Amino acid sequence: MKKILINTLMAVGLMATVSCEEYLDEKPEKSILVPSTKEDVRYLLDNYNTLNQNPLLPFIMADDWVTNTSNWQGINPWMQNAYLWQEDIFNPDERSTDYNILHRKIFYANVCLDILNDFDLDQESGGLKGEALFIRANALFYLAQLFLPHPEGPEAEQTKIPVHFSPDVNSAAEWITVENLLDRVKSDLVEASDLVEAKSAFRNRPDKAVVEAHLSRILLYRGDFQGAYDAAMEALNSHYGLIDYAAYAASKPYPFDLFNKESMYYGYSSNYLVTDGPASFVNPQLYSNYSDNDFRKGLFFKPATTGGMFLFRGSYTGDFNLFTGITYSEVLLNAAESAVRLGRNQEGLVLLEKLAKMRYKDLNLWKKNLEANTLEAVMKERRREMVFRVTRWGDIKRLATSGELKLPIDRSINGELYSLSDESQLTLKLPEYEVSLENN
Repeated sequence: MKKILINTLMAVGLMATVSCEEYLDEKPEKSILVPSTKEDVRYLLDNYNTLNQNPLLPFIMADDWVTNTSNWQGINPWMQNAYLWQEDIFNPDERSTDYNILHRKIFYANVCLDILNDFDLDQESGGLKGEALFIRANALFYLAQLFLPHPEGPEAEQTKIPVHFSPDVNSAAEWITVENLLDRVKSDLVEASDLVEAKSAFRNRPDKAVVEAHLSRILLYRGDFQGAYDAAMEALNSHYGLIDYAAYAASKPYPFDLFNKESMYYGYSSNYLVTDGPASFVNPQLYSNYSDNDFRKGLFFKPATTGGMFLFRGSYTGDFNLFTGITYSEVLLNAAESAVRLGRNQEGLVLLEKLAKMRYKDLNLWKKNLEANTLEAVMKERRREMVFRVTRWGDIKRLATSGELKLPIDRSINGELYSLSDESQLTLKLPEYEVSLENN
């Protein structure tokens, strides 16, 4: 009987690409059919179709890409609304695919953690617990970036979202603020770091370096630069490393292989018209930031049929899906930015140069053209490196809140100009239908 729930959960995960709207309506009842062994937990945690899928909303709203009216008209209405930063993205009776992707992850993690409570904490059960904590923390952080203000933003103390920390989805959710949620994320990751394997053989499973890398991402978002630096350096001292872009061929349709040395943890987001459509253009302003000395200019982009525009093809998934996991290069940039913000400019430049050696044809030319302001140099390199990796929305949110990024960001559809011009637009309204389920 215990396999029935496992198979049900796996089926729910596989339906993520076609009908994940049904998930919360089904409300699988853990109290009826319960997996009970460590083997069951391992089986659940390896459902990468569910647990390694990430939301597309942060990409749609961020300024890595632009599209034209014709392509915009072909995407789902909620995507159209998100692209234009509308106040109401979802209709009152509409399920949110991305919202359910994240809550499904949390549910899986809670189920696994509940099972593991029945076992003594040995190496095997501890490793599984660490993975489950990481998965929950990952999903919670996405919820924070989408549906809660930045901790230093407007209404941070007043805005709350519902989160379940029990596998019983019929139990009442906790309504928590961004500070409380990020505290929980940090707590989960700190505990996970001591439990997961030092080195995982599988990129869909987090190991210690991955957990520390994710912790550096969260702490950087939060403005804890010393904590972000410490976690990043811990992650960098690992078996992962940078790849040399000089070794990759721009002639390949997708130049990068899945699970290369830089790919610390696998994650993906996908929708063809958004991620690989013929009119899913790289933001021209962003494209102009790549010099001919930069290998990324040829490896990341290809000309579109629309004159003067370019398409992205540099995903670490090795195909049209966006890579939304964690890379060694991101962690290096986290460390460099944190060092500079802590006043250690020279250290930040040393870290930045490690990346530049693997990205530029002529390192001396890169040095010659480097911005005089060290923080500006780091942030521009971050912008070039992290393109189409679905981290930009979090950067927009933290940098706009601090005043470093000046709004508005503009888009044009049907000849009309739309603007992301106010901090309040950086926090999405919870889908009405999802809230109604919590209140039932």
